[in-house]
Amino acid sequence: MLMTTESTKQEQLHPCNAYTDLKRRFRDVGRLEAIGEILGRDFLTAMPDGAYRSRLNQIAYLYKRVHQDIVNKDIRRLLDKALTHEDNHSTDWDDWDRANLRAMASVYDEHSLIDDDLMEYNAKVANEGRRCHRNALENHDWDSAREHLRNVVDVERRIAEKKLKARGGEDLYDALLQDYCPGYSHSTIDKWFNQLEGSIKGLIPEVMAFQAQKPEPIQLADSYPVDSQMWLNEEMLALFGFDFERGGLYQTGHNPVEGGTPDDTRLVIKNVDTSNFLDSLKSAMHEAGHGLYIQGLPRKSWRYQPVAADLGSAMQESQALLVEMLIGRTEEFFEFLSPRLEGLFKAMHDPTLHPENLCAIKTHVRPTVDRKRADEVTYFLHILLRYRLERDLIEGRIQVEQLPEMWTESSYELLGVSPQDHGEGILQDVHWFVAKFGYFPSYTIGHMLATQFYQTMRQDLPDFYTLIRTGNFQPITAWLNKYVHSRGRLLGPHELMRDITGKEASPEFLMAHLRERYLREEIKI
Repeated sequence: MLMTTESTKQEQLHPCNAYTDLKRRFRDVGRLEAIGEILGRDFLTAMPDGAYRSRLNQIAYLYKRVHQDIVNKDIRRLLDKALTHEDNHSTDWDDWDRANLRAMASVYDEHSLIDDDLMEYNAKVANEGRRCHRNALENHDWDSAREHLRNVVDVERRIAEKKLKARGGEDLYDALLQDYCPGYSHSTIDKWFNQLEGSIKGLIPEVMAFQAQKPEPIQLADSYPVDSQMWLNEEMLALFGFDFERGGLYQTGHNPVEGGTPDDTRLVIKNVDTSNFLDSLKSAMHEAGHGLYIQGLPRKSWRYQPVAADLGSAMQESQALLVEMLIGRTEEFFEFLSPRLEGLFKAMHDPTLHPENLCAIKTHVRPTVDRKRADEVTYFLHILLRYRLERDLIEGRIQVEQLPEMWTESSYELLGVSPQDHGEGILQDVHWFVAKFGYFPSYTIGHMLATQFYQTMRQDLPDFYTLIRTGNFQPITAWLNKYVHSRGRLLGPHELMRDITGKEASPEFLMAHLRERYLREEIKI
């Protein structure tokens, strides 16, 4: 397994003057991007409503300005010089400098495909989408959302056409997919998803028959104060090692989101529901996985450099789902949590808070219309529904006006349930409204990668389940930081998976995990 050491290199002079200049320029780009990130988080949490229009313009302008600084003709000239120097003086370049130069070239290539005005307009439309989606969801108002979504699809198709023309690919959708799942073509995803569809549809009745032998879980029926829930959420984040000196957890009327920088990591969850603390805890732990990844990036040595960025949405989701779904739904996790909940909510000996019951609630398999409350087994079918619809939408095989009907049909076909209104259907997710076409597959790919990490981690940490049972989560975070977080973009996603687990990504690991957890089968891969 490749090991790395960290040294301060952001400001270090390099034998290649062009590369030293590039590091300085990308440092300044990184600073602007960090400002944009914080403005975006403030947009969701503390910004007064009266600042909405001006903030939109500020964020959109920053995206344009960053874009202009990256596609500056001097950047191309310096990249050419640096790449030539690397070819001719290879001993001057260590693995990190090579990876940083590759990442710089990749960032330049991506930005050079899009013109300034399109970049600015896309940023504005995407940020408008959060408020549009929030208002439409609150009012179940598809009519007001439809026009915005038409605009988003139009601009995303224009971007996809430029990217496809410049760098090739399978089709328009594939051009967008690479922004979120780099290295995974949609033909590969189709193959994996077809395999998973058959396997999971076969697994669901097996699991439901298996769980029918046990009593139904007792559902939560008390009132859980907001302050107590937020205290619990923050304590759990702290136990995993989230640094509140460099970040925070906030509530919003918008959908949950992670973001910020390693020095200022803002995690945002939807306003707490006093009737169900498990929803809030789930959301907080999911965002914690993202936040730990962001805070663990190599900020000290490579602050603001492209090599210090994460490996994309699929890898991000692997970290979030590993914390939320894999660790946060173990029996041991609820053995740790249960007595603390009884004290926090002043509900001693409450049977709903017993570890067995809490675990049963969180591992109960039953198809539902709501992705965010879906169990781990049926969750993939929610992603498959969205993946197929967004692919057909970008390719022009269906139109925005058809989405509600297509959503209802697909939900019944895949899950056997139908939404009763637009809030349960087309309006339940924010992703399309904020121009994230191609993001949804990252949840399933992330789930696949998470199960591979999970398997390897259990081998490397023999007391893994004891750590969870005792609330000692930081050795788990340290393992993730050592092998994933701190390496930034030193390796590509495929190289990293092979280096850590010894194997390529495969849906077999996800299926083995599901059969082990939900049918008590032990399957060796």
